[in-house]
Amino acid sequence: MPREVIRVDSWDDPRLAPYRNLPERTLRGESIFITEGWLVTERLLKSRYETESVLLSEDCADRFIDQIPAAIPVYVGPRELLYQVVGYQFHQGVLAVGKRRILPSVRDVLPPPDKPGPLVLVICPQITKPDNIGLVFRSAAAFGVDAVILGERCAEPFSRRILRVSMGAVLHLPLAKTQHLRGELETLKREWRVELVATVLDPPAVSLPDFTPPERLGLLFGHETEGLSEGWEDLCDHRVTIPMSPLVDSLNLGVAAGVFLYEIRRSALSRRCSPVPGTALPSTSDR
Repeated sequence: MPREVIRVDSWDDPRLAPYRNLPERTLRGESIFITEGWLVTERLLKSRYETESVLLSEDCADRFIDQIPAAIPVYVGPRELLYQVVGYQFHQGVLAVGKRRILPSVRDVLPPPDKPGPLVLVICPQITKPDNIGLVFRSAAAFGVDAVILGERCAEPFSRRILRVSMGAVLHLPLAKTQHLRGELETLKREWRVELVATVLDPPAVSLPDFTPPERLGLLFGHETEGLSEGWEDLCDHRVTIPMSPLVDSLNLGVAAGVFLYEIRRSALSRRCSPVPGTALPSTSDR
């Protein structure tokens, strides 16, 4: 079908209602979320979430218009008008409205318990800073995490800030948010044989380079300064820490998550590529 571009020239155009006064709206309880910038919007367009519309400033419309499916309404207007509608200056000139879906349960984002193979989960009981959640999602996507599980008190994963910081990873990673995290973790241990790993700031804990990850693990990340509460640590099978210079007492949570996930990934690849004991490497003539 031909591409229809809808010109908007009025601040109170009712079709722009989903984009209006975004800094004053958390969108909690609403059926939509907002993506900002082309990269995150493109990932929305390629995700399982429905795109309700796209809003472009007229100076960048030609660059992106042909990449948007023809069935999706595209509104185009002067940049200054769009700033007034949105309530702030979004420099990339691209916004979109995505339609929320009911988040699945923890059980629904995992393979069947009896399906063999490795499993790596990221578990955040109560991380409230959007930047930290966004960085955790971005690292989880980069290092092939199977699912992210959020506790009830975590920040809203579809906030504009988290979507932007995660570079849209929230839209593609299997994600569950639960009001009963402790019970879900006990089920993971019992049925999926997942071993829980508390990431801690504690010198007596196992140093990350010395830690041999189990085949199925869930990494628990806590508050940047307060860490995991004892209740969550008590549920874990391992306590692991990142060795650091005495000049630094902690890392940003997003950075720490990246370090942990990289090392877990590196360790798994290293084991996979190691020769099986009792087998010989091929000779030069066999290569």
